[in-house]
Amino acid sequence: MNKAVFILFFLVYTAFSQDYGYDVYRQHCAGCHLKRLETGIDQSSLKAPPIDVITRQIKYFYRTKEKFTEYLVDYITDPSSEKSVCKPCIERWGVMPPLKELTDEEKQSVALWMYKNFR
Repeated sequence: MNKAVFILFFLVYTAFSQDYGYDVYRQHCAGCHLKRLETGIDQSSLKAPPIDVITRQIKYFYRTKEKFTEYLVDYITDPSSEKSVCKPCIERWGVMPPLKELTDEEKQSVALWMYKNFR
């Protein structure tokens, strides 16, 4: 019985974190980061790299969900050019400001949402 409760809790938590991660993105990240670079968008007007580009770069260096999430939470907390896995992004847009207003749970949720929704 305990195993079934744990599995149910895990499934509910995963579904919640997916939706919650998207909500965190919309509220705190979407002002600068598009979800995807769509055809016809004037790239010179972008304020920051799109989320799909960022995710692809991070996954190249941090392939597991755990390493990806650990890296992204750390980067969001204390961004720096030394930590960046996308040097051309830093050259073009600079280092993003730290998002100190986000809780650890919000950072984890947005990282999981990114990992699961972008290649």
